[in-house]
Amino acid sequence: MSITQDWFPKSLLNEIIKKQFNGDLEIVSTNMSYLLTPGENYTGELLKIEVSFSEKNRNTVQSLSMICKSLLDNEFVKQLNAESGFFDCELGIYSEVLPMMKKLEFSKKVAPTAYHTSSDLKKIIVVEDLVPLDYKMANRQEGLDLQHCLLAVEKLAYFHAASLALYEKDPKLIEQYNRGLFYKSSTLDKLITILFQETVNVCKREPSLHKYHKKITEDIKEKIYDSPKRDLKFNVLNHGDFWCNNFMFHYDSNGRVDDILFVDFQGSVFASPFLDIHYFIAASTNVEVKEKHINDILHYYYEAFVENAKILKLKSTVPNWTDFKKDFCNKAYIGFAVSCILLPIIKANKMNDASITNFLENGEEGSFRHHCFTNSAYIDIIKFVFPLYDNLEAFIN
Repeated sequence: MSITQDWFPKSLLNEIIKKQFNGDLEIVSTNMSYLLTPGENYTGELLKIEVSFSEKNRNTVQSLSMICKSLLDNEFVKQLNAESGFFDCELGIYSEVLPMMKKLEFSKKVAPTAYHTSSDLKKIIVVEDLVPLDYKMANRQEGLDLQHCLLAVEKLAYFHAASLALYEKDPKLIEQYNRGLFYKSSTLDKLITILFQETVNVCKREPSLHKYHKKITEDIKEKIYDSPKRDLKFNVLNHGDFWCNNFMFHYDSNGRVDDILFVDFQGSVFASPFLDIHYFIAASTNVEVKEKHINDILHYYYEAFVENAKILKLKSTVPNWTDFKKDFCNKAYIGFAVSCILLPIIKANKMNDASITNFLENGEEGSFRHHCFTNSAYIDIIKFVFPLYDNLEAFIN
């Protein structure tokens, strides 16, 4: 049983049920199960809670399924959260920002409904379970095809535009998100230093990648630490960890994807929208999309953002297409850095020792870290990705 299972009070379940449903209700039964296997999550514990309940003195039983998220109980994660505040960030998004977005005159659902958030005795977030609503996650190792990508950036464009609408009403609400996943700290720097060094080692071993090992410099690393900083021209509230493991897709009766919702807002930050866009392209798109459709994705996002800006009557100046495309190229280093940081883990197979602690401490043959950087799926993708970012001049100071 997990720590959250041991702790989770029945009184909180009663409170959530009574808030969501009217009537004098009583819980009939509960079932709790750990949701993710090793290798699928590195900072949070996800607990699936299924509750059966009924009105008192009546036989009709209803049910509600929810997901409870809390911090993993290990020292690295605790230290990282203390330095970056990533869990507090997500608490704020679910408790303040998303509810305010729902009150806008033009509102789209972008995330599961939050049933409860708390930072008192134990920091937890309880949200609706999307699986009973027929939402599901895509395969992170395969990457997303064009149809899924266009849907993702269309919803992202709304989220970004809606965040600006909130910013124009209450700047402090949005400006407080000023760290993001790449906020420089000693703990994060230890992890990223290992990731970059292992990437350099791969480039030295692989003849077709040999020319890149000298281009993976401290300058690139420092630039990724600067990426969450406010842009001089144009800023939005970024999701901040915008890749396929944080998407839930819905499909119509013909199997075509027709909706997407976002989860995991731990890295949200008010900064350039290209933080999300480059992160997404680097970490979530399949090879065909990277090869043929980057411009299509970029243009689709831009048109959707402009349309949402009109509907929401934004006062902020939206860059024209030429400047937007130029800024995308100028920030290509974000995509390259994300490729170094995430692709080894995205392409890795599930392993029992897949944790941040083990990744940091053990790089020997047979370890999770060793697998990440010798995995043929990872080697194949960076042989394609690194030249792509070279063409975008990601390595030019």
